[in-house]
Amino acid sequence: MSDAHGPAGAHATFGKRPAVVAAPTLAEIAAKVDAIAAADAASAGPHWGALHKALLKAKVDPHAILRLVTARDAGQAGLMLRWLRGEEVEVAAPAVQEAPKVDPEVMKAAMKAFRKRLKFARLDAESRLGVRPTTTGKKAEIDAIIAPSDYPRSVWEALVAAGRLRREGGGFYALVEEIDPDA
Repeated sequence: MSDAHGPAGAHATFGKRPAVVAAPTLAEIAAKVDAIAAADAASAGPHWGALHKALLKAKVDPHAILRLVTARDAGQAGLMLRWLRGEEVEVAAPAVQEAPKVDPEVMKAAMKAFRKRLKFARLDAESRLGVRPTTTGKKAEIDAIIAPSDYPRSVWEALVAAGRLRREGGGFYALVEEIDPDA
């Protein structure tokens, strides 16, 4: 695989390459990547923070920086450094994960708990008093909640894979809207 580019010439993993990266900034990034590679995982934290700041200074896409720093992948940091130097880099295709196998009864119980928690969240939002002593009577616009912690994440991911929930990001899930054939 060669350098993977998305629309408008942006790299699939790292985003749009900064027009110019100053030599001292590039040297600082290289030093931090080397320090991360040499350090053990427990002591590399400050180096990752310094790399984060140096990449921001180099005007790298903040989302790419966030993915890199939160993954704490030294190999990916090395690839980003090579990319910033103008080299063509190879990007491995993301691994396709299988949906976890979960007992249908557990999935049914989890959906029941999810609907109940969503209903209570909506009722709680609707019952709040505003600034005025009377309420507006408006329906709550809550459509996603953080999944109940009664079930592990694998159950919620299995429900997403089954098409019964949709992932909204940040640990939030929402019911998949079912189309009413009579409407």
